[in-house]
Amino acid sequence: MQIYFTKISDEEHQVKIIRTDSTTEQLKLNSRSFLRHDFAHLAAELTLDLQQGYWGSVAKGSDLLGKTIQGDDIAKAEALVVRLQGLMREEAAADKYVAVLKTAKPDLIDSELAFKIHERARQIQGHWRSTPYGESMLIEWPE
Repeated sequence: MQIYFTKISDEEHQVKIIRTDSTTEQLKLNSRSFLRHDFAHLAAELTLDLQQGYWGSVAKGSDLLGKTIQGDDIAKAEALVVRLQGLMREEAAADKYVAVLKTAKPDLIDSELAFKIHERARQIQGHWRSTPYGESMLIEWPE
């Protein structure tokens, strides 16, 4: 699946997805409410290969608003994302990611994975910052 984040303004962005079956969906969203949360899902779910989290469920046909998501990995993803978006907001160092994420899900996260999530989050945020207004950032979701 291809995920396009289009920078409209500092307040709004658009998310458009193109699934492998060619179906598409798009939403215009308030960036303050949704952008970091969506990026946190990407960082965690891509790093941990959570195929039944938010983005994996969307790839399989769930709607972008999350009303029809029922993946087995959603609870794991949300437990991490709620903490991860705070770490991303404060641009925390890698060692803080380790401390916070290992505490949140010790059965799932070790130091190495926390470092990888930190790096993925840093890359996503950097990519977004370098995306000009009116243009899109593409993330490929593996299926």
